[in-house]
Amino acid sequence: MTPRCNRSAPGHRRDQRGFTLLELIVVLFIVIVLAALAAPSLREMNVRSIVKANTNDLVTALNLARAEAVKRGSDVAVVAQGGDWNNGWAIQTVGVVETLVTHDAIQPDFRVMGAATGGGANDRVVFTATGALRLATGYDFNVCRPSYSPGEAESRRIIVSATGSVRSRRDTTSSPAGNCS
Repeated sequence: MTPRCNRSAPGHRRDQRGFTLLELIVVLFIVIVLAALAAPSLREMNVRSIVKANTNDLVTALNLARAEAVKRGSDVAVVAQGGDWNNGWAIQTVGVVETLVTHDAIQPDFRVMGAATGGGANDRVVFTATGALRLATGYDFNVCRPSYSPGEAESRRIIVSATGSVRSRRDTTSSPAGNCS
C-alpha cells in the first residue's frame, strides 16, 4: 500500500502555478510608473513629428509649384486657403486659375505663418517661368509648435529666396513671418 499524502498538513506545499495577487500588483505598479515617465517624451516626439510633417508638406508644395512654373512656362502660386495658411494651401496656375494640388488644414493648435519681403502678398507665393519669385524678394514661413508646448528654437522656418530656392531650418527667432512663442 502506498502512503497517502495529506496536502493540508502544515509545512507541506502544493506546486504553485501562476502569479500571486501581490506579484501582479507590483508588476502593474512598475508598468504604471514607467509609462508615467515615458509619457512626456512621447508627447514631445509627437509634437516634433507633426511640426516636421507640416514643414515637409509645405516645402514639397513650394518645390512642386516652382517646378510646375518652369515646366508650364507660366506663373504658378502656392496660395493660403481662405487667406490663412492654417486652413491649408493650394497650388494654382495664375491667370486662368487651375488648382493643381490642395493640402488640408493643419492640425489644431499648430500654426503656419507666412510673410513676403520686398513686395508681394503674405497669403501667396508666386513663382515665374524661370523658377524665381514674382514681386517678392523673399518669403518666410514659420511652422509653429502648439501653445501647450511652445518654443521658437524647436519650431521650423522655411525660407524662399528671390531665386526661388527653398530651404528649411530649425529656429524661428528673428523671422519676418512672426513670433512662434
